[in-house]
Amino acid sequence: MSLRKKINSFFDDAPFWAMMAALLGSSFIALSPLFVRMSEVGSTATAFYRFFFALPIVWTWMIFDNLDPEKHRTPRTVREYIMLVTAGLLLGMDISFWHLAMIKTSIVNAVILNALTPVVVAFGAWIFFKEKITLPLGIGITLALLGSFVLVTASTGLQESTMEGDIYALISALFYGAFMICLKELRRSFSAPTIMFWVGLVGMYVLAINSHIMDEVVVPQTASGWWLLVSLALVVHVFGGGLLSYSVGHLSATFSSLTILVGPFVAAIIGWVFFQENLSLQQSIGGLIIILGIVISRQTRLTLKRKTHHNISH
Repeated sequence: MSLRKKINSFFDDAPFWAMMAALLGSSFIALSPLFVRMSEVGSTATAFYRFFFALPIVWTWMIFDNLDPEKHRTPRTVREYIMLVTAGLLLGMDISFWHLAMIKTSIVNAVILNALTPVVVAFGAWIFFKEKITLPLGIGITLALLGSFVLVTASTGLQESTMEGDIYALISALFYGAFMICLKELRRSFSAPTIMFWVGLVGMYVLAINSHIMDEVVVPQTASGWWLLVSLALVVHVFGGGLLSYSVGHLSATFSSLTILVGPFVAAIIGWVFFQENLSLQQSIGGLIIILGIVISRQTRLTLKRKTHHNISH
């Protein structure tokens, strides 16, 4: 039995550990603002190293995963390469704006506004895939948009939370939502590590170009600066993303949606302990409304079905 099958079997037999893995993965991912703010290089350059140091591990994962003849699948057609490159471009732009938001606004604002991705995916599914807007989804979207307005308008009165950073976080959510729609399509043909490798490779070059355009500092000055970048790649990208991707598929839709609560909670602790960022009442209310809206909206499973007359093969 392959390692992937052993892990899947373990999580199926022990849902408690799947739950713990999901919470731990979400917590690791929520640590990214700490690494970005402490980095000795620019925010986009930091994101580049996150992909750069993680890519060899993801490549190794892809190689071992492809040893399974049932899962072996590499891109063959021009369309498949275009889809993978497009997904990588979207992810690279998402991470660029996401890391900018972390240094331009409060950590909690950046994390919560970036978490609006499910709302973006819902709109995209409605427009491009003719998904129906169910009552829970409609209520969730309405609450999320209302909470966003409350949270962003609160930024105008806070020194550490700026409107510019909030807008970056919202743009990041738009790019990530588009990426998730591409990901749904790619998962019809490719395994998770194959997709992670290709989009990571393309995203890395997008981040390198953006960092050059922004004229950022790209080389850490100390050994600890290098270790911080390696730690970002391992803790956030490999461990956080890996644990979450493996575990969420073994949890109920309800509990999977609740894992999103971990990010803002960890972000609030980081902002308060390390950067003395205190939440205002308006921020707290706006954030809670957004989280409630996202949790409600994620109770609806999106299928992203194609119209049958498209007849597109993979």
